[in-house]
Amino acid sequence: MSVDFSFNFSSDLASAGIRGLGESGGGEGESWLVALAKAMGMMLGDIAEKMQSAVDTMEGAGKQSKEFMTAQTEFQAQSQLFSMLSNTVATAIKSIGEGLTANARKT
Repeated sequence: MSVDFSFNFSSDLASAGIRGLGESGGGEGESWLVALAKAMGMMLGDIAEKMQSAVDTMEGAGKQSKEFMTAQTEFQAQSQLFSMLSNTVATAIKSIGEGLTANARKT
């Protein structure tokens, strides 16, 4: 089992943004901040899917089985990644929004 720590943030974000453009057709009058938020949300969704997969595995396994323990550990790791990324997304969106607001006041 390989551990996927592809926390190459800019690469993941770009991939999520490209997927999002394909789904929505792109260029529908959204601001770039909304597009960025959607791309980050898609990244969070990917981690949430991994967490749900681990939960499903735990529900199907016996409480003391090796499969249950492996799924539980994976759930804990994915949960921590979700938390870190969620905090990063919230901070980034807030900081960018406040920066844009401050810049708008100066003009």
